[in-house]
Amino acid sequence: MLRGDTTRKPAIISRAKTLFLFIFVACLAAFVSARSWGWLQGTDFPHFYCAARMVAQGHGHQLYDAALQRQYQARYAGRVGPLYNHPPFETALYLAVSWLPLRYAYLLWFFANIAFLAAGANRLATAIPLRDDWHTLLAASLTFVPVLLCLLQGQDSVLLLLLVIFAFAALRQERGFASGCWLGLGLFKFQLVLPLALVLLLSRGRGAFAKGFGLLALALAGLSAAISGWQVFLDYPQFLLRYPEQPLAGIFPQAMANFRGLIYLFLGRAAAAWAIAAASIVCTAALIKTLLVWRRVRLNVSRDPTSHAHDLFDVAFANTVLFALLVSYHLNPHDLSLLFLPILLLYTRLRQTPRWGTRPVNWITFGVLLILFLPPLHLWALRMGAYSAVGIPLLALFLMAGAPTVSAGKA
Repeated sequence: MLRGDTTRKPAIISRAKTLFLFIFVACLAAFVSARSWGWLQGTDFPHFYCAARMVAQGHGHQLYDAALQRQYQARYAGRVGPLYNHPPFETALYLAVSWLPLRYAYLLWFFANIAFLAAGANRLATAIPLRDDWHTLLAASLTFVPVLLCLLQGQDSVLLLLLVIFAFAALRQERGFASGCWLGLGLFKFQLVLPLALVLLLSRGRGAFAKGFGLLALALAGLSAAISGWQVFLDYPQFLLRYPEQPLAGIFPQAMANFRGLIYLFLGRAAAAWAIAAASIVCTAALIKTLLVWRRVRLNVSRDPTSHAHDLFDVAFANTVLFALLVSYHLNPHDLSLLFLPILLLYTRLRQTPRWGTRPVNWITFGVLLILFLPPLHLWALRMGAYSAVGIPLLALFLMAGAPTVSAGKA
């Protein structure tokens, strides 16, 4: 009897957690449904929705016509806001919800993002040795301010987080081709994916990963051509170059928690020639530092292939995601949803390091993790209109992220 009770206890706890999450999501559904129309007027979702409407109605070849985009926004969203500036292939994703009226499409996309979070939490719970199950990870992600911003804005950063998690899990299992394919699917945010892919190509070799990434890039380029014609490969870069001149472009360096935002925060004009030179220097230094962490991983594993290989890999991958966030040219607050992965990996590594509390750098790393995860810093930075300040602890975490690698090798 006692043995049966012991066996059933974990199952009962798991069901209770699932029930709690279901109740929480149901309450969230009711709350969002009641407030959705008011929120929509200040979100990014309408420009994704209207771009998908343009494609559905046969105007894919005019996708980057600013005047036509504004006409569609006025017709279907009742207001004119930022223009759609993502690659053409992403409209295929929003076509899945664009057949609905705007409000219901927003609600459907909101809960699709919840499903993306749940899938990512479940994949992480099976990919790395965690003390917590996927229910706890999902609940934790819903308290992370950038994730909440992404949900409310109707953005796509949570989907990118899911794809990066899948790429991480595949590469951790030495499935380079699958990892490249997963990461290639995230090219709708190429300013984040390309730096990440660059480091993995330089550090992990140009074999299966490069083939998978290149294959997906070509496939998405073909899909873009099917949607908007081959001329789009000239129109889209020109549109991006002119985009900052558009009204309501939404490009604010003071809201970017990356090198660009930090340079603006401390030095002022981010577009000045000397500011660009400074950004180039720090980005190059960050790339070298990231590659050195991967080199340290290879050296440790080559000396002892059975010793902490996965722990070393996790720290290096976390460091790579931090690098991609810092060097990205454009970074909105909701894009820091990606930060959830390195926070989890580094926190897990600290918890599993024997006598981790004896190293001051580990205590400092733990403190920075708490600062970046808990809401106060994010809420203060948003309220003050200085979200670039979040880049300070983000940079500190990046500089310290290689330190646990050393302790892992000696543990």
